Amino acid sequence: MTAIPDAAVAVIAAALDDYRLTTPPGQRTPRGAAERAAEYLLGSGWGLHVPTTYPPPRPSSRPRAQCPHCTVRHLITMAGRIRRHGPHGHPCPGSGTLARALPAA
Repeated sequence: MTAIPDAAVAVIAAALDDYRLTTPPGQRTPRGAAERAAEYLLGSGWGLHVPTTYPPPRPSSRPRAQCPHCTVRHLITMAGRIRRHGPHGHPCPGSGTLARALPAA
């Protein structure tokens, strides 16, 4: 991780102090404090960078089949059955049924 310059930390600290002094306690939020810090950083000449190097999530290529009971598409187990699903302790009656089709979507 890149070290944060002391000057940037000082600007953030000033923004948070200002936020605490000017915002009533019942109206303070983490988002409000973050927005104030961002305003101060930009106003002081610092730039904000949003990294785009993280790849977007890939869609699952594992086969899925529609549950005959709840009609939702669920993963298929290695045994060719629809995986167990539903609320904890109360699985869907379609759990474990033999998968009829193996579509990749």
